[in-house]
Amino acid sequence: MVTPRAIGDAPSDVTRRRLLHGVVALPTLGLAATALAACGSDEPAPEAIEIEPSVAPQPDETLLDELALIGAYAGTIAVYDQLRGSLTAIADQHRAHARELGATEADLEAIEPIPPNAGNAKQALANLITRERNAAGQRSDAAASAEDPERIRALTFIAASESSHVPELKDIRKGVNA
Repeated sequence: MVTPRAIGDAPSDVTRRRLLHGVVALPTLGLAATALAACGSDEPAPEAIEIEPSVAPQPDETLLDELALIGAYAGTIAVYDQLRGSLTAIADQHRAHARELGATEADLEAIEPIPPNAGNAKQALANLITRERNAAGQRSDAAASAEDPERIRALTFIAASESSHVPELKDIRKGVNA
């Protein structure tokens, strides 16, 4: 028979509840002891890895040349406003080329016009024709040395587009009075 206890008396015997708590706690204590023992092992600590700060990649020569070509068009349009209607569409194509090569809108907005080194609009157009020929050759060379198929495709397309600007500029030049 169970004898009643007074409130506040401590039990002198082990109760079933206390026994179960102890049994449940033993595996947890074992895991903790194993984890702590592993911390003091003789294995060397892993070496720290030095990470270089990331530097924004510099635009490649092809992109820089494309941006300069856009600047040449902007400069020619600024000096010879009568060419604005004829040259704006070509300049817009060069902006699309620059985007294809990785230019951002910030890059395009930062382009400074390059005034033509010419005495008249015909000479300015002749300068653009020379720039277009050089650009087409440069894009073609870049395509030949590229390894990425998408880059090759883009550069080949851009080279063809810039080659097509040459006869277009020649037609515009024919219609200009010196």
